[in-house]
Amino acid sequence: MQEADGYMVAADGTRITVEEFDRLFDEGEEDILQYFDTDNVEHPGLESRTVAVDLPVRVLDAVERKSSDTGTPIQDLIETWVEQGVGLASA
Repeated sequence: MQEADGYMVAADGTRITVEEFDRLFDEGEEDILQYFDTDNVEHPGLESRTVAVDLPVRVLDAVERKSSDTGTPIQDLIETWVEQGVGLASA
């Protein structure tokens, strides 16, 4: 994580300059994730809430078949279909 003084600090306490971090990133030869606080990662816009939806048995049976046929969890299928239905599906 970056400190105010222009240094990056690894999980083990190793400090490098931001310029050195950029070089490591550009060269791609060292794992730079050690310089990120992965325990506190946030994903804005991807927070979730639980909802309950009653579906006709025939619809749920069809969703379960699709899930089985594709190996995709039911929740993932429904989430994708809802996103497509409201125009939020990614390309």
